[in-house]
Amino acid sequence: MLSLTKSMRKASYFLILIFLVNIVGFYYSWYLNYFWFDMTLHFLGGFFIAMLMANYLSEYFANKNNLKNLLIIVGVTVFIGVAWEFAEYIANQTLIEPVYKYFKIRAYFMGDFDDTVNDLLMDILGATLFANIYLHSFRSREPHQA
Repeated sequence: MLSLTKSMRKASYFLILIFLVNIVGFYYSWYLNYFWFDMTLHFLGGFFIAMLMANYLSEYFANKNNLKNLLIIVGVTVFIGVAWEFAEYIANQTLIEPVYKYFKIRAYFMGDFDDTVNDLLMDILGATLFANIYLHSFRSREPHQA
C-alpha cells in the first residue's frame, strides 16, 4: 500500500483545491474574463504535481546528479500535463452541451493551439521551480565533506 508522506498529502490537498477552483472558474467564466487565471492554475498545477512526483519517486533519484533528477521531475510533470490537455480536448468534444443542459454552466474546456502551448509552458515552469527548490534543499541536507 502507498504510504503518503506529509509533503505528498500537502501536494494532494493543493491539487484538489486547484481542481475545485477550476470548477468555480468555469461557473463564473473566469477563464474567459481573466487571461491570467488559466496560466496561474497551470503553473500551480505543475508545481504541486512536481511536489507529489518528487516525493513519490525520491527513492529512485540518482545521488548527486541533479540534472537527471530535475529532468525526471519535470518530465513526469509534463507527461501528466499532456495527458491533462488530451482530457481537456475530449471534454471539449463531449461535455460542453451536457454541462450547459444540466447545470447551466457555459463550459470552456480548451482553447486553441497557443493556449495549449501556454498551458504546457506554465506546467513546465511550475515543475522546474519546484524541482529546483526541492533539489537545492536535498543537496543542502547532504553532509559536507572537509
